[in-house]
Amino acid sequence: MPYDTGTGTDTGRRYVSNSAPSPGEVFSREGHEGHNAVKMRKAALLAAVVAAVSVLSSCSGGTTEERKYAIPDALCGVAVEPSLLTPFLPPGEKVSTREESPSGGTQRCSVLVDGQVALTATRIWWREGDSVSDVAAVHAKVEPGEAVDGGKYLFSGTGAVGRTAGCADATHPEQALFTVLQVFAPDRDDEPAMKRLMPAYTKAVERSKDCRPGGAA
Repeated sequence: MPYDTGTGTDTGRRYVSNSAPSPGEVFSREGHEGHNAVKMRKAALLAAVVAAVSVLSSCSGGTTEERKYAIPDALCGVAVEPSLLTPFLPPGEKVSTREESPSGGTQRCSVLVDGQVALTATRIWWREGDSVSDVAAVHAKVEPGEAVDGGKYLFSGTGAVGRTAGCADATHPEQALFTVLQVFAPDRDDEPAMKRLMPAYTKAVERSKDCRPGGAA
């Protein structure tokens, strides 16, 4: 039966335009859409990485670059690993130390950054029967806390007290040699770092001449 030219042609065109796409067309379309999705995921990932790096950079503050001086390797003659002091010393141009002997055999070493006291380390003879808590109570920056290691140490984020072992001085009978650290630099509260520094400093004092002045028996 002959087709009506107008209707048949229109029907044929509608059939072609509404027919399901061929497998090749489906593959091509899905491939294009998948490629776009991958590009979008990569862009999102890149943006997240850039944001994370920016946050880390702002948090670090570049303090290492701002510290123009070399970290000391001793506190007025008492050897200390520089890395143990680093957390408590602020950025600056110049570092110096100042040693004082206030009274009663006390030796105090101050570390100054650009002329401002950042840290003090003290060796002090104190009553034999007193504890590290007793010594801490009269020193600024040493917060109250619980003595540890059999009463040998008391730690806080900005200070600590230690009790030496085997130290004696004939001029200080019935007294024990204690060590005290105090952090005066702002924003340097770091108790975990103090728990590393104080034992190292105390043991170094035990090996120094301050432990047994004049070869005390």
